[in-house]
Amino acid sequence: MTSKLLTVLLALSAMALPAEEIPKPAAIRTFPAPGGEITYSLDTTAAPDLAKWSEEELMPVVIEWYPKLCGLLASEGYQPPAAVKLVFRDDMKGTPAYATGSTISLNAPWFRGQMGGEAKGCVVHEMVHVVQGYKRPAPGWVVEGIADYVRWYLYEPQSKGAEIGRGNFSQASYDSSYRITANFLRWVIATHDKDFLAKLNRACREGRYSDEVWKEAAGKSAAELGADWKAANARRLGL
Repeated sequence: MTSKLLTVLLALSAMALPAEEIPKPAAIRTFPAPGGEITYSLDTTAAPDLAKWSEEELMPVVIEWYPKLCGLLASEGYQPPAAVKLVFRDDMKGTPAYATGSTISLNAPWFRGQMGGEAKGCVVHEMVHVVQGYKRPAPGWVVEGIADYVRWYLYEPQSKGAEIGRGNFSQASYDSSYRITANFLRWVIATHDKDFLAKLNRACREGRYSDEVWKEAAGKSAAELGADWKAANARRLGL
C-alpha cells in the first residue's frame, strides 16, 4: 500500500467518525536534561493551548527541581526514575494532579486557571511523589506532608502557603496531612533535628516507618510532638 493511499484511507475513516471520536494528533515533546542522565516528556495532546506556557514556564521548573528532589530525598541503594512524563488530561474532574509511577497527570482545566498561581508548585509536589517511590504503605499524612513540606518551605517559601494562623488553628492537627503536616514537619526539623526529613523519607522508603522514627529524632512520639507543636503555635498566636 502506498503512503498516498494510506493517507486517503485514514482521512476517509476519520470522516466516518463523529467529531468527538476523531483522535487528536499527539503533541509530545521530549526535554533532555543537562548531562543527559534524566529525560522529561510533555504531552499536551489534550490541551494544545497550554503547550507554550508549559514549555516556557513549567518545564524549566521541572528540569531544575527534579534533580534537586532526587538529591534531597536520596537514600542508599535507591535510584529514582530517570524518565519523567507529564500528561495533560481533561477527564480528572476536581483533582488538580496526581502521580503514578514516573507519570504525572495534570488536570488541564485546573491548570488553565492556575498558571499564575499554584500550577508550578503543584507539579513540584507531584514530583516529590515520583521520587519517593515508597513500595510499602506509609501513612498518607506523612507521604503528603513530606511533599507539601518540600513545596511550601523549599520551593516557594515566600508564598507562606502552609502557615498556621488564627483562622485554621483550631482544626490544625499534626496528622491533618498536606499543608498542616508540612508545617508540623518544619517545626520538628527546626526545633529537634535538621536532618529529620531525610531520616523520615528513608524510613518510609525502606518500609520501616513507625513512631520510633520520631522518638529517635526528638525523644517523643509523633502525637506528643504534635501536642508540643500545637502549644507552640498557640503561644505564638497569643491564644
